[in-house]
Amino acid sequence: MRPVAVLFAAALQASVPQIRVGLDTQALEWVVSLEGGGELRSLEGRPLLTLAPGEKVRIWWDSRGEADPTDEYRVQVGGPLPLRDAQALMKRLEALGERPDRVEVPDGGTWRVLAGHYEHPKQAEPLLEKLRVVGLEELWVSTEKRAGEPRKARALYAVTERYERIPLPATGVALAPKGDLAILAGKGRYRGATTIFPNAQGRLTVVNALDLETYLRGVVPREMGAWEYPALEALKAQAVAARTYAYANLGKRAKDGFDLLDTVADQVYGGRDGEQSLTDRAVSETSGLIATYGGRPIQALFMADSGGATIDNTFVFGGTAPYLQGVSNYAEAPRTLTFRGSSAPAGETPWLGWEILRLAASGAVPASLLESPRMARPAEAADLKPAVEAVASRLGRAPAPPARNLLLWMARSLGFGEVVEGMERPQDAVYLLGDAAPAPADQPLAAFLVRRGIAPPALWRTPPSLAQALQVLGRLWQELEPAEIQEGTLLLDGQVRVKGGGPGPLALAPRFLLAEEAPGGSFRLVAATDAQVGDRLKWLPAPGGAPLLVRRLDPDGTALDRYNPTAHWKVEIKEADLLDRLAQRAGVRTISALELTHNANGRVTELVVRDAKRRPHRFKGMHIRNLLGLKDNVFRMLTLGEAPQRRWIVYGRGWGHGVGMDQTGAYGMALEGHAFDAILKHYYQGIQLTPIGY
Repeated sequence: MRPVAVLFAAALQASVPQIRVGLDTQALEWVVSLEGGGELRSLEGRPLLTLAPGEKVRIWWDSRGEADPTDEYRVQVGGPLPLRDAQALMKRLEALGERPDRVEVPDGGTWRVLAGHYEHPKQAEPLLEKLRVVGLEELWVSTEKRAGEPRKARALYAVTERYERIPLPATGVALAPKGDLAILAGKGRYRGATTIFPNAQGRLTVVNALDLETYLRGVVPREMGAWEYPALEALKAQAVAARTYAYANLGKRAKDGFDLLDTVADQVYGGRDGEQSLTDRAVSETSGLIATYGGRPIQALFMADSGGATIDNTFVFGGTAPYLQGVSNYAEAPRTLTFRGSSAPAGETPWLGWEILRLAASGAVPASLLESPRMARPAEAADLKPAVEAVASRLGRAPAPPARNLLLWMARSLGFGEVVEGMERPQDAVYLLGDAAPAPADQPLAAFLVRRGIAPPALWRTPPSLAQALQVLGRLWQELEPAEIQEGTLLLDGQVRVKGGGPGPLALAPRFLLAEEAPGGSFRLVAATDAQVGDRLKWLPAPGGAPLLVRRLDPDGTALDRYNPTAHWKVEIKEADLLDRLAQRAGVRTISALELTHNANGRVTELVVRDAKRRPHRFKGMHIRNLLGLKDNVFRMLTLGEAPQRRWIVYGRGWGHGVGMDQTGAYGMALEGHAFDAILKHYYQGIQLTPIGY
């Protein structure tokens, strides 16, 4: 009797579907080669041309003139609607003399209502005004795929490296490599079956057909790569979400000859060139699993970063899917680990920077000096002498005797006084320092120190404070022996993951200085800190353990989706640019005011543009970010200036549509110790994880 696991594996293998991925629909030619050589075949499998290993051939569609445009412009009336409401709106438009169509929104189970067919957006303006007059407010000029029948009376050719032109079937060709891969120049390497055939617009469509699990190996790293998010449980959640999306959308683009595109319009797919070992493991360990609700695969939407909280699908793609409800990206009780330093001064430390931190961590500056009142007093040679001697000794230099000018003395103690006459010139010091320039004999060295940014001009006019002098000493040391600062992410078990590497222990000295780095680069020494899991840590490595540990306070606070570099952003919008977008997409040519409606999480759910007549033009969901050219709808605006020279400064968070799984938040949850199923059930409420075919 066969084991149950074997029977399950066999059943799962039999149920794994094939998926057809559209790699391109725009080119008129492709240069291809086949791993290990192989054949070009007809779509029916008849051999047409044999290729040797490494041999390239150009597949060329002779369109005999310009190819048809692939896009047209139409007016979308209202947002995504349930079928009954869409049908009612269509009847209203028909009564106005229009011939509307409806297009299903797979991501919402809703419908968009479209009217008109135009080659240029400006041609839609009369229809926009007509619909506006009858009270329809949410209007948008959308770009749609132009329908058409496949062209006839054209010819497909293969052009060899010997410039032989070989006729091919006008229906298209299949690439049959002897190895595993078909290679498309400028695109990449692909497993499975690859076909090239003409499309309705007189261009070539390239389709890669392969089994779903192999397809995911090229999707997961491009959607959530292991280099950016090296947490297995997060990658497993992405694998299930991507598998579910693909399975639920098989046939989505069947009229184009494939299921899904290889872009963000569906899921980014990189073929063989996208595969990574950790994401392969994530696909393998979740093999066959999809997310279901009510026994059906869900529309597993996801985005890069939701800016603190996701949003109900009804505000973006329409529909009332109960599993696509907004959730928070803030943990009720974030996991923290406590670190304790050896000493910390009382009060604030505005003078503190990497230069002084390094000096103190090395022992060159005693902890007794690290007090703000002491550091604010004018520097004295007696205070600096131990630090200068310690750095000079480390560099194998004999320190110079103390001198009146402390800046020059410190520089000469580390060897910078050995200037070359003619290379450093006195007149440069006069140019840079004016009447603050030192005596002529010292001017070449002074010019060097100012030019390198080691000792700025202000320090030559008045005696430097102890903090300023130590900063200069630290910069001199950095010039000769740059600090090897390491940086990594704090993990739940107390280890750190250095970027580009795996987890490892954080080796700290028995006594170490502890500091916090705030946004903007200010530091303070602390006796203890509760570092949140996922915080960035920096340290100075040393044989006996790091003598300095710095915790970076994240600009996005404690949010689980704070790890994306685009987690928050700033954009400036000029009135002329906004008017241009409004004219192109909504036929609006004047602005009297912009009005925003925010939800409780700071996400804009509606933008109202009032024109010169104070008429409202309403935009919701994806139309808001597309109109304003923003990464996300979590933002606030500051208005500066007067028309027509107004500017809007926009401060925002997140990147994407905000619906479904937050990829960065999934990484944050994984760092906090959550397994992939918990991550999925957080972002997709009420789902079950089910093997395909069961």
